[in-house]
Amino acid sequence: MRGLPRRFSDWVVVHPVWWSVGSGVVLVLLGFALNLAPIVVIAAGAAIGVLNILHAKRRGYCPLPAEPDSHPGRAEAE
Repeated sequence: MRGLPRRFSDWVVVHPVWWSVGSGVVLVLLGFALNLAPIVVIAAGAAIGVLNILHAKRRGYCPLPAEPDSHPGRAEAE
């Protein structure tokens, strides 16, 4: 049986939209509850987004191209 952190990591990679929406809702509610400035909530959301990308790259799945000029869909179209 795999541990809870590993299963959660798998879930985050498989369901990035649900993870993004869920973490965004939690951040906004936490911001209201703690009376935080909006910039703090936005910065926390950006930090979570960067961590998501790094996590996905480490797991071998990342929707971002490896190079800025590489477009995987265009090679098939030409």
